[in-house]
Amino acid sequence: MSVEPIDMSRKKNLEQALLAKAMPPHSLGILEDLALHLALISPQPLKSLALLLFAGDHGIYEASITHSPQEITWQQCVNFAKGGGACSLFARTNGVALSVVDVGVKHVFAPEDQVLNHKVAMGTKNFLQEPAMSRVQCQQAMQEGRLLVRKRKQEGFDAIAFGEMGVGNTTSASALGSALTGYKPALITGRGSGLGDEDLRHKLEVVEKAVALYPSSDPLELLRSLGGFELAAIAGGILEACELGLPVLLDGFIVTASALVSCAVDPGCKEYLIPCHCSGMQGHDLLLHYLGLNQPLLQLHMQLGEGTGSLAAWPLVKLASKILFEMTSFQQGGVTDSTAILGSLGLVK
Repeated sequence: MSVEPIDMSRKKNLEQALLAKAMPPHSLGILEDLALHLALISPQPLKSLALLLFAGDHGIYEASITHSPQEITWQQCVNFAKGGGACSLFARTNGVALSVVDVGVKHVFAPEDQVLNHKVAMGTKNFLQEPAMSRVQCQQAMQEGRLLVRKRKQEGFDAIAFGEMGVGNTTSASALGSALTGYKPALITGRGSGLGDEDLRHKLEVVEKAVALYPSSDPLELLRSLGGFELAAIAGGILEACELGLPVLLDGFIVTASALVSCAVDPGCKEYLIPCHCSGMQGHDLLLHYLGLNQPLLQLHMQLGEGTGSLAAWPLVKLASKILFEMTSFQQGGVTDSTAILGSLGLVK
């Protein structure tokens, strides 16, 4: 199965329908662009968003690339699943269905923790010593992501977003992003959860060594060598969502690194990505530019991850999806068509 290209033959009719709405032309700015994009993807307004938050631990943690204790991964998973943390607050406030999914956490969750068990292994390997995952493990993690997206589609959700949790995963995402794009590691390696200058230099050295160790041009080989189980699940989930024709609300740096893999496997994915925000994490703007997503909806300097950028943007996305379908036209509202007057004067482009 592959991603079906969006039918762009409908765009001109949709643009005309937008100009017929009872407002000055182009007065809703970026929301109009988003309305057109969403209408090309979906034949009706969006109703419900599911956010899949995948979690995994990273063997590269052994290289002292963060000051955060590794147990924070599983502790935050339980916190999120029970309604705590920013992602749960944002999801609850915006009526989004949040699922916390263990695909590679170095911990055994109890049933009462409410974390979905799709575990592939107890964390990845240290990619300075060997590939992070075996090919079979990487494929399994991607399939877990696909499976859950299919399930959410069957449950009636018409938009998908992804979040992540994994101590050390900014190092993995930086290495993967550099290897996939050709950007120098220094351009897309940031301080993560709060590194000092010397710590950042060490983290950069780790990323540079890792990228040099795995010179492949195969995106799946790079994913299994440098990625994490949560990154692989997201990459598989994005592919599945796009194949199913669902808009994907793209979160921050780590989710975008996974999207690089999905788009390298099937470039058609790019048409279904909605860039929700530009993270404050170094290099996220470059990854978005590489994908041709130069106009994210929000610029809030957020860098938390967890899908919070997508959750913050969801009300705008949902609103924009209604413009073409539910906003009255000049004719419907009994309003003189000022856009037609401007058009007759050659003032509407």
